[in-house]
This record gives sequence, C-alpha cells and structure tokens, in this order.
Amino acid sequence: MCLLFFYLCHSQTKEPTMKNLIAFSLFLCVIVMSLTACHDDEEEQKVEATRAVFMYLVADNSISKDIYPNIAAVEEGLKQVGSPGTFVIYWDGGDHYKNEFPQPTLFKYEVGSDGEVGKREVVQIYDEQNSVSPEVMLKVFKDMKTLCPAETYGLIFGSHASGWLPVDRSRTRSFGDDDGNEIDIPDLASVLSETSIHFDFILMDACLMSQVEVAYELRDVADYLILSPAEVMSQGFPYKDIVKYLLNPTDKEQNLIRAAQGYIDYYRKQTYPWATIAVVKTDELAALAALTHSIIVEYQENLKKFTPFMLTSFQYEYGFGRSGLDRSSYDFRAFIRELTDDNIPASFEEQLGKTVVFKGYVDGYPLVNIDEEIYSGIGCYIPYSSFTKWNAYFKTLQWYSASGWANTQF
Repeated sequence: MCLLFFYLCHSQTKEPTMKNLIAFSLFLCVIVMSLTACHDDEEEQKVEATRAVFMYLVADNSISKDIYPNIAAVEEGLKQVGSPGTFVIYWDGGDHYKNEFPQPTLFKYEVGSDGEVGKREVVQIYDEQNSVSPEVMLKVFKDMKTLCPAETYGLIFGSHASGWLPVDRSRTRSFGDDDGNEIDIPDLASVLSETSIHFDFILMDACLMSQVEVAYELRDVADYLILSPAEVMSQGFPYKDIVKYLLNPTDKEQNLIRAAQGYIDYYRKQTYPWATIAVVKTDELAALAALTHSIIVEYQENLKKFTPFMLTSFQYEYGFGRSGLDRSSYDFRAFIRELTDDNIPASFEEQLGKTVVFKGYVDGYPLVNIDEEIYSGIGCYIPYSSFTKWNAYFKTLQWYSASGWANTQF
C-alpha cells in the first residue's frame, strides 16, 4: 500500500489511469518476486549439510582423560576436510572436565564449501542423565537430526565396550560405561532404528565390537561398520588423520577403508604398536549367515571337539586375558577352519571376503595372538554347555537362529 501511495503521488498525470495501474501492478510483481527469490536464497543457504557425522562420547568412566582429547583431534582433523559438512559431538563426562562441560552437551562444527571451519557452537545442554539409557539416547539422536540436518549421516561411538556380551555389572558391559550404566547391543540397535536415520557408517571406538553377533544386530541401521575384534587402545582412533575420510560423502566404501588403514598406520608408529580393525559391509551379512548355517548343520558333530580345555588353548581368542571376557570371542574364520577339519568351503571364503571388505592389524605389542594366515578381522562366540548364562543370552540374539546354532544342542 505504501508503494501504491508513493506511485500515485508521483505519477506524471493528475489522476491514475488504467495504463498507470497496469504498469504499477507489473512493477509490484517484479518487486515481490525479487524479495521472494532473495528469501529463497537465504533458505537455500540453510539447507542440510551434505553429510553430518555424529560422535557420541560416553566418558563418565575410567578412560575419560583418554576420550576427551578426541575433541581437539577432531578440530584439527576438520582443517583438512575438503567438502562441506557438519561434525556434531555429544559429550557426557560426568564429573570430568566440568569447567568446560558442566552438563552433558551437544555441540557442532560447520565446514563451509570453502573449507573454512566454523567455531564450536553449542546446540543443546542437558540435565545430568544416563547417556546409555535407550530413552536418553533416542532423545539426543533426535535432537541431533533436528538441529543438524544432513543428506547423509555417519556415527561414531566412543566408550568402553565388550562386544555381544550381556549387561552384567558384576562382570562386563556390552557398550558404554556411564558411571556404571551400560546398554545391550540389541537395545542399541533398537534405539538407532527408532531414530529413522539410516547411517552410511557406524564406527565403534571401543573394544571387542567386531563380532558377527554385534554386526548382525546392527545390519539394518548402517551400510558399513568400522570395528575392532580385540582391544582398542584407550586413546582411540586418530581423528586428526581420518576425519577427512569420515566427512567425505563420496566414494563411501573406499573412504571408510582409508579411515581404517589410517588407524592401522597410526598405531604402527606408536610406543605400543597394537591395533585390530575391520570394515564390514552389512548387506552381505545375511548371505554370510546362510552359509554359516549350512556349515554348522553339516559339521555339528564336530562341535563336540570345542571342550573347555580346547577353548582355553584355542589361540584365536580375542577376549584373552581380560577378566570376565575369556572365551567370549574367537576369530570367526579360525572357528570355521577348526569346525570343518581345515576344509573351509570356498563359498564361505568368498562371502567372508565380500562381507569384511577390509581387515588389518598391528601386533608389535601383542595383547592377543594374531595369526596372519587365519585372521579374518571379525570374531564369534563358540557356545559350550557349561556356559549357561552366556548361552541363554546368546539364544536371544538374531545371529543364533540365522547362523544355524538353533539347530544344534546349544
């Protein structure tokens, strides 16, 4: 209306003519369209990042001082990123680093199309909470998705872990340690499924997570898994070196392999050169389970050879030497070789190679005996009748039925 009044007052004619009004209408349309276009441009500048990587750090535990430096390592690593994206970190350190993080905090870094890294931006602060509670985890993940939208997502978990094993405060944990609280892997998979986010990858910066039982539970929530079958040194992954691969949305499989190789290369140069790693392609796990099923059913009589004595001396035990974890995980390929009397089917070998697309290790400081000839990068549980508590829980896992164990005496 102001524009109309201005136009009429300054018209060369004393009275507005139809021609004047038509001309003004056209002029007004141009102005409105220009303003709308500008508004749309502003909206387009706020569009989703190409990729967002979520890092979920549960650090109210004994390795908080080792997890905390990962934040600075990420900040350094972001300087090497060549594509735009968002890196989001959730930190819960309990009483650790209270000056910087008085409460559990969600914060992010934006990388622009020019490679410029924005300052840390706090997007949410939470009351004290159990960060491995399914309800809390689901809320945080939904906040991440709402406040930091992207076209594709990657996920990193950092904390203590012990693979497929059930939550049992007297002995061990499955994933996470928030002041003694833990979460079972099936519950974790359920939380991730409820987020409605399908992740390009999940990286577990935690011990003993490369196990077929774990991978099979997580197969529907991510395309790839980056996992270690044995111990992860407390300082974790070298994020300064690998963030550029994790935040790159192109050539997905090769960039994840580069990240895994970067992990191995880093630990080759450390005072304690030890690391194990695998990259698992989840859409190949169903076929691997089917082949395992046929082998276990065919050779189930040979399962009798896996006695407690034999399992104690079996040299491919990933939980060896850790109280409460002995006999919880063995090299998967080593198990199949022993089960088939050193006659691993070619079809199994081929499918295992399609499933574990990368494997690597450094054993200059051997925490576990790694045999290069048989190392598969992924572990498995071998039940025995006296392991009653573990066996009962193992039967609740999807791998138990899919892999053929349900057709045996266990």
